Amino acid sequence: MPKTFLEMVQAAEAELGLPQDTTLQSGTASNTGLQCAALANRVIDELRRWNRWTAMQFEFNIVVNVPIIVTGTLNPQSAVISSITPNTTGILANYFMVASTGVPQAARVLSVDSTSQITMTMENTNTAAVTDIVTFAQDTYPMPTGFDWFNNRTMWDRTNRWELLGPDSPQIDQWHRSGIVATGPRRHFRQVGPYANTFRIWPQPVEITSPLQLVFEYLSLDAVAVHGSPTVFAQYLVNDDDTPLLDDQAIIMGIKWMFWEAKGFGSYVTLQSRWVDYINRLAARDGAAPTLQISKRQNSQLVSSAQVQDGFWPGPVGPNSS
Repeated sequence: MPKTFLEMVQAAEAELGLPQDTTLQSGTASNTGLQCAALANRVIDELRRWNRWTAMQFEFNIVVNVPIIVTGTLNPQSAVISSITPNTTGILANYFMVASTGVPQAARVLSVDSTSQITMTMENTNTAAVTDIVTFAQDTYPMPTGFDWFNNRTMWDRTNRWELLGPDSPQIDQWHRSGIVATGPRRHFRQVGPYANTFRIWPQPVEITSPLQLVFEYLSLDAVAVHGSPTVFAQYLVNDDDTPLLDDQAIIMGIKWMFWEAKGFGSYVTLQSRWVDYINRLAARDGAAPTLQISKRQNSQLVSSAQVQDGFWPGPVGPNSS
């Protein structure tokens, strides 16, 4: 079992020859205890950027629901859709795209004005008022709480059992949404802001009749089990009984050298060097590692994704092409 927040600070204080605190809560802990507590979280910040720690790798599942289909009135060359029936329930600004008569393919929901009206990011091209079916499809999803950065090549459409294409650059994404091409055989993704740092897919899921299951893995900012819970996580140590997801000895050693540095003791360099060496050894053995072949790699006799092309390219060739 990893040491608790309080136990790690007490260990660092004992090794530095300092009095040990009995709590780290503000108003009760000593100034030294509070400083060591702050340094513990500083160590976590440093460790978080050091390596793709397996303890910090989380999975995020996205359910892409079927579109919301309503009836609405599109006034000529206006961004407003009014008289929406039955209502605008479930439609969110910035997260939904819009499809209807005369509506450009890149149009999105700018604002939900009332239970019967929304405003789009683009004007429709109709020359007269049109009452028609309007489709709202969610193609943008907020990142999970604590999201830091992606684990590459983990983005999959589990419903169709294919890997999502991407991440698309802003240029490619605009080519898809603003150019002539309005659809495609495979879904793409990109990370986009500024609305809570979101995950966006293309083509917009206007055609689906049942929910899609998407997934990706990511490195989390959450490095702490709150009160030692296996299911509740946080970014920093706060409570005396919080436990780290990362190595507790690395945090203790980090507190020691950072405390010595803060006090202006030149001997902190020795403690820092020991800490760096210890962290490098932790990183080297974190997770599994493949066997590296010195000789020429043998091709697998089994069919895998590495042997199957992504599309029908370069087309019919060879003796059986006709």
